[in-house]
Amino acid sequence: MKNKIILYVIIGIVVIAAGIYFFSTIGNSSQITTAQTTTKEGRKILYWRAPMNPTEIYNHPGKSKMGMDLVPVYANEGGAAGFVKIDPVIVQDMNVQTNTVIDSELSSRVVTNGVLKTNETEDYIVTTRVNGWVQKLYVDYTGEKVSKGEKLMDIYSPELVAAEQELLTALSYQKSVDKSNVGDVINSGNELVKNAERKLQLLEIPESEIQRIERTKEVKTYITLYAQYSGTVIQKNILEGQKIMAGQPLMHISNLSTLWLTADIYEYELSKIELGSAAKIRFNYFPGKVYDGRISFIYPTIDSKSRTATVR
Repeated sequence: MKNKIILYVIIGIVVIAAGIYFFSTIGNSSQITTAQTTTKEGRKILYWRAPMNPTEIYNHPGKSKMGMDLVPVYANEGGAAGFVKIDPVIVQDMNVQTNTVIDSELSSRVVTNGVLKTNETEDYIVTTRVNGWVQKLYVDYTGEKVSKGEKLMDIYSPELVAAEQELLTALSYQKSVDKSNVGDVINSGNELVKNAERKLQLLEIPESEIQRIERTKEVKTYITLYAQYSGTVIQKNILEGQKIMAGQPLMHISNLSTLWLTADIYEYELSKIELGSAAKIRFNYFPGKVYDGRISFIYPTIDSKSRTATVR
């Protein structure tokens, strides 16, 4: 009797296991086997999936476990794992372009924008070593051309007047001790004159002006600044009557007869550029005209934001 009970239990377990296997197989096949439903537009639906969980798949429409409407997956959208399909409108908005891979030589051509700049070797800043006021401006607007040796401005400076007066005092003392029989006294007079002259020279007073003071014994209340080179006034930072300080940039003058053309090259294209590389230059304001040039300098730094290097 006991053996029969055990036998019935075993048979029952086998029947239950067979039933579970049968129904689970039907359930899986219901998810794997597509419903093959066709819409009015003729598109074949493979299956339905949950919108928030692509792995939750059904063979009929309805609600997902989260209560959301199931989304149909069509036959032309199934794809294989790892493939992404993008709507054609989005592709157009992203400006995605495709082309066939071909066997050809890589181009060494680089196209970029250039900027004209002044020749740094022919730029200079007009400044002075004395404090004072701009008494008169002879060059009073930006863009004005100046020639070498031309007057730029007169500067009134009490500091300069004191230095000139010091020279006259030294000359007077030198003259008074010139006939002395004591050599050290005569030398002291000469030394005072040299020191006074040196002081004016350090204030960038021209030698001709120092000689004029010694000859005429007249103190000039202002200093005149002259153009060191011929060029064009790029910047004018002062007005007539303005107070200025020693070392203050007063004007920026540049020779525009020669210019530099600089261009930015992306880091990944730098291997195509070297000193002496030929360049074709076109200006928007002069269509049809092409200028020939060559790379004369490659700046040794790369911009950390744009990842570009500058060439000249």
